[in-house]
Amino acid sequence: MVLVTLVLVLAVVRMRRSRSSATAPPAHAGADASAEGGSLRGPAYTASSARLPDAVTRMQHGDPRRTHRARGTGPREAKVAWKADVGGPVQGQVVASPDEKTLYVGSLGGTLTALGRDGRIAWKVDLHGRVYSTPCVGADGTIYVGSDARQFFAVNPAGSIRWKLDTEGDADTGAALAPNGSIVFASERTVYSVRPSGEVAWRFRARGKIFTTPAVAEDGTIYVGSQDDRAYALAPNGTVRWSTELGSDVDGSPALGDDGALFMGTDGGEVVRLGSKGEIVWRALVGGFVRGPLAIGRDGDVLAGVYGPSPREVRISAATGSVLGSMGVQGTGAREFGVHGGALEDDDGTLYFGAQDDAAYAVDRQGSLRWRFATGADVDAPLTLLGDGSLIVPSDDGIVYLLAGSAH
Repeated sequence: MVLVTLVLVLAVVRMRRSRSSATAPPAHAGADASAEGGSLRGPAYTASSARLPDAVTRMQHGDPRRTHRARGTGPREAKVAWKADVGGPVQGQVVASPDEKTLYVGSLGGTLTALGRDGRIAWKVDLHGRVYSTPCVGADGTIYVGSDARQFFAVNPAGSIRWKLDTEGDADTGAALAPNGSIVFASERTVYSVRPSGEVAWRFRARGKIFTTPAVAEDGTIYVGSQDDRAYALAPNGTVRWSTELGSDVDGSPALGDDGALFMGTDGGEVVRLGSKGEIVWRALVGGFVRGPLAIGRDGDVLAGVYGPSPREVRISAATGSVLGSMGVQGTGAREFGVHGGALEDDDGTLYFGAQDDAAYAVDRQGSLRWRFATGADVDAPLTLLGDGSLIVPSDDGIVYLLAGSAH
């Protein structure tokens, strides 16, 4: 019975990824992709030259710009320190409390789970619906997270619900903390800006479903993509600064470079760079859906996960849009199978990412595979590096794995 239930849940996940209106990748994209080479190797860089987020990962990809850069160095081998069963597939990133003593996990079992650093469950909160999103933790320790119960929650660090907000639809994107103190997230077609008290400051409605987690610039500008094929820039008060037609569903959550450049992935098999007024600077053809959140390496390169028929992680020049390299994973030939997001990068330039071949990968700065860690199901969620060098790998098998840091 448990196996049947898990199969059904995973089927739902696949259905949610499917887009009946999705535009096929351009016919010539496969030719461009084949010229990439087989390495994720990046140029030499100085780690201190890049802007890094706070040491503690409290939201998707670590900061409102969604760079996915982590302080410290990750495991040099895939050694399991502990694993915790959270009762359902995990699609969102695992985040930490401000003191990094507690880890927060949302699951398709409908709960928010708090784990101690030893992997033991401290508490669970029922959110009444599947949790696809990454929790977001405020400076005071409040956890903000949505569920498919059409509700968005603020949860106290002790595990009690502070408030909940009814939303237009499934609240299944991660939240961002804006410079003015508000919490920004999307539900169905609507972007919400909510004050820490739970009061809605404003709403913006797109013409299609929003699957992207918002990215927020330092000036408070909010960027999202939608299944109306458009990218949007919203002012801190919710008014539209610009919107740009990209030609297909925009499901790949945006990322902002150190210079403010905006990048988005699409179901047209592209990563797109947009300028300050929404103009398209370049389109990088990668030959498969780009549906997960993008990441920005310390050297400024864009890192993206690509779906089939050739699933892989790719490195793209932010300046030119040229695909500099890639690392493929074993695929099925299906367009709905792939690598779901941009890789996490540590201080050594090692990249860490998961894939739908049920594994997580570590690729060193030279582009060589350091290790492959197998789980029991897809690894769609972004990985998280903790302060002691341990790496968190969440899986659709319902297990959160902690791989010990090199010092252990």
